[in-house]
Amino acid sequence: MKKSKFHSLFHLLILCLTFVLGANPPIQQDSLSYYYQLANNPQTSHDLPSAFNFYSKQKKLNEMKRDTLGVVSNLRQIAIIQFNMGSYYDCESTAIEALKLLETLKEDESINDSKIGLYNQLGRVYRVLHDYDVALDNYQKAEKIEKSKKNLNIIQNNIAVVYKELGKFDLAETKFKEIYENSQTVNDSVQLARAMDNLGFIKSKLNKPEGIDLMTKALALRIKINDLQGVYASYKHLTEYYTDRNDKIKAKLYANKAFLAAKKINSISFIEDALSNLVELDEDPNIIRYKKLKDSMADARQRQDNKYALIKYNYFEQEKLVKENEIQKEKEKRAKQFSQGVVVFLLLSVFFTYFILKTRNRKEKIQQVYDTETRISKKVHDEVANDVYHVMAKLQTDAVDRNAIIDELENIYVKTRDISKENAQIDFEEDFEETLADLISSYRSEKVNIITKQLSEVKWSSVIFLKKQVIYRVLQELLTNMKKHSEATVVVLSFEKKGKKISVLYSDNGRGCHLKKGIGLQNTENRILSVKGTLNFETEIGQGFKAFITF
Repeated sequence: MKKSKFHSLFHLLILCLTFVLGANPPIQQDSLSYYYQLANNPQTSHDLPSAFNFYSKQKKLNEMKRDTLGVVSNLRQIAIIQFNMGSYYDCESTAIEALKLLETLKEDESINDSKIGLYNQLGRVYRVLHDYDVALDNYQKAEKIEKSKKNLNIIQNNIAVVYKELGKFDLAETKFKEIYENSQTVNDSVQLARAMDNLGFIKSKLNKPEGIDLMTKALALRIKINDLQGVYASYKHLTEYYTDRNDKIKAKLYANKAFLAAKKINSISFIEDALSNLVELDEDPNIIRYKKLKDSMADARQRQDNKYALIKYNYFEQEKLVKENEIQKEKEKRAKQFSQGVVVFLLLSVFFTYFILKTRNRKEKIQQVYDTETRISKKVHDEVANDVYHVMAKLQTDAVDRNAIIDELENIYVKTRDISKENAQIDFEEDFEETLADLISSYRSEKVNIITKQLSEVKWSSVIFLKKQVIYRVLQELLTNMKKHSEATVVVLSFEKKGKKISVLYSDNGRGCHLKKGIGLQNTENRILSVKGTLNFETEIGQGFKAFITF
């Protein structure tokens, strides 16, 4: 059957205004089934505008409730209404909007059903607009995800019809044959008759004799089940069949039967199509010319309407694209500002962190200087000043033992030298092994023997400055502690390199002690921790003293 006359967008606007201003609202305004019938089977000029108004309101309500599936359902019905009104580009836009919403949802059976319906609707739009390739693409998308044989037949029938309109009768026959075989497994006489009639018609186009038999059987089945629209389709196919074979008597016979069937259906579009078929069979040259002219004008009008609709659609799409670009630019601008803000914040954070650390480091250095000065002052007072005062007291007596005074002054010199060595700046960039050996040697005496093991096996040139400084001061602290308190006669220092780690074992045979970390040992431990090392002590009264160092 030919498509009903394309309504212009202006006509759509008039109908909507007529409905809003003058039409009486139906009693069943809250009935979804009522408006579904208006949208899919309109009977009056007010039905489609009324249904459009209802589904538009439902869409807004569902948007407020954030019911995405509800919005999609409303959009599907709006697209059907727009298609039936001839607003094909609006229908296309609505269907695409619904598909985009479905992409945001998790895929399930109900979502697939919606996708199938929307793809099928888009296929119908593009078929009417003669964009057959795009129509096939959408039908095939629906075909891939449809599981119901009954619904699959409808989609495949649409595909086959496109092949027929393109004149690809071989492809159409293959598809119609597949539909016919599927229809035999579905308990639906309407579908079976349609598949049989379409297959027979396309076979007749290929001049296959079984075509007429299938069309005749389909007509008989349609009459039996009282499928009036199917009967009309059969009569129309038979009219074209006999026209192709130049049998005008039978062609007119079936054209008249088609006209009577159209009157029974009581549809203007069916009656107009039936009369058009009768006119085509009339041999009056004026009527033939009139028919061709009328068809040519109708085709030109539809193409013009399509053109204006496309211009309007493209304009709105372009306007929408411009707005989306403006929104995107605004988002990018805000993102850029945010990024710049983050960079500025990070730079400020780095600056303040550096400033705080630098200030803290300066304070720590000042504190270290103060602690060093305090320690030196205490050592000078406790170990040197008292001895000097004692020598001065002896010099004031009458009996002065010159040799004894010289020995005491020598002891005072040695103590002063030791204090100086403990706090002197060491150049660790020179031969550190030699520097370390000099330190150890300075603590050897007639009473204390210090043994070193594997000192030269450590590659000190690869050790960073800070670690050299730490191990030097730690060993200095341990040896000083030994000299003052342990009464040891033998000290063993063992060095070992394992991968990137250096281990040092300090061991002496002194008197040992109950371990109580004084300032010296606490400083030693803090130094090791500063280079992420470990320091463990082991000592008992009479069992000597051990320190295990790893860094």
